[in-house]
Amino acid sequence: MLVDAICFALSGFFMKASDEFADEKDNTIMAIITGFLCVIFSLYVSHINGDATCIFISILIGTGLALKVDTINHVMSAIIFLLILFTIGFPQVSPFCLVLSIIAAYADERGNDYADEKEKKGLELNFFEKLLKYRYIFKFTVLLLSLLGLIQYFNPNFLGNIMFFKPITIVYFYLFDLSYEFSNTLVDGFNDIF
Repeated sequence: MLVDAICFALSGFFMKASDEFADEKDNTIMAIITGFLCVIFSLYVSHINGDATCIFISILIGTGLALKVDTINHVMSAIIFLLILFTIGFPQVSPFCLVLSIIAAYADERGNDYADEKEKKGLELNFFEKLLKYRYIFKFTVLLLSLLGLIQYFNPNFLGNIMFFKPITIVYFYLFDLSYEFSNTLVDGFNDIF
């Protein structure tokens, strides 16, 4: 459980760091290194946790569909992640959760773009658009799937044989998300030093 939490947090941290080094700092070498570190932690937790596999594949597919896998660090990380994951194997993944998570990840990317464009035009965001800006669709989806998993834990016959996320998965996902957001501060500090 602790290993899962640490891997989710470090995956989020290095994923955002890789984006920042590539997009904002124009440091391709650090973008590739941090992208590779993201892959290591994502792979490790995906090898032992089916919910993690579902979440990280969803992020990869959702961002790919939104055309966000667009730099060398993204492409290299995606290829390495998929090749190794399918070579070493992973636990059973719920097709239902995977489909919902891919849709949510894609919607988050598109929603974030929409909110950013509206802000660039100087327009004020309404409540729903603020949720889009901060990518809450995927967060709500993971929360819902975790709550359904909690219900299923106490009532194993709940909704037949559809698998949901384990209840703890929402905690792991929020650790991923918090680390993702916190990464900006450390990357800026790193660049100021060097």
